[in-house]
Parts: sequence; structure tokens; C-alpha cells
Amino acid sequence: MRINIKIMPKKKDSNIVAKIVILDDNNRALMLKRSKHLKKYAYHWDLPGGHLHIDENLLDGLKREVKEETDLDIDTPTLVEIIDKTFFYMIKYNSQKIKLSKEHMAYLFVSKDMLNKDDQYQSIVLKAMEIENDKY
Repeated sequence: MRINIKIMPKKKDSNIVAKIVILDDNNRALMLKRSKHLKKYAYHWDLPGGHLHIDENLLDGLKREVKEETDLDIDTPTLVEIIDKTFFYMIKYNSQKIKLSKEHMAYLFVSKDMLNKDDQYQSIVLKAMEIENDKY
């Protein structure tokens, strides 16, 4: 008996990045702490998201990355800002259970007061928080 197994090639990443600010009911943003497996960025705090695959739709890629990293399903995020080839979105947290991939070792919802000027995404997170506050 012969069994044919088709191995799908790993999809290549593009230079397009999609990140998301996920805000809880207290207007705190979800941040993920990278694990030691990602040597260059080990132990850095990051927003969910990442590189899109070549020829992947922007929102499909964002949804895939968020699902891979946190096990969260997201619906229709709001665009916050585009910086170079990085697209930043925001969405409200819907209380799903967060389950981290091996890429991350911890998560935390951070308030505006917990951010500092050295945080890589401080301006994006503050802008998303402001947009959310303006809705009410």
C-alpha cells in the first residue's frame, strides 16, 4: 500500500505588516511579551499581528496573525494609521479566552498611564484609545 502525502510549502512573508490594538472595556490595550524563541526581539512587548504572506489580503492576514498569536477571532477592525508598510488597526476586546502561541510568553492589558515614551507603539495605542474615547 502506498500513501501519498502532499506537503504544502510554507508561505513566504511579504514586507507588509498588520498590527492591532485590542482595547478592553477599561480602554486598556492588549500587549504581548515575546518569548525567547524570537531571539532578535526576545522579551519585548508587542501588539498582536505580523507579516502578511505574499498575495494575502490585508484583513485576512491580520485575522490569521491574531488567531495564531492569541487564539482570538476578530471581526471588522477600524484602521488607525499607516506608517510605511505597517497598517495599524483597533478593535474592542470581546472577552474571548486568550491562548498564546509559543511566540509569546505573557500578555497584559495596559492603561495609558503604563505606557512610556520609549514604547515602540505608544503613539498608536494612545491614538486608538483616543478614538475609542471619542465614540462616547
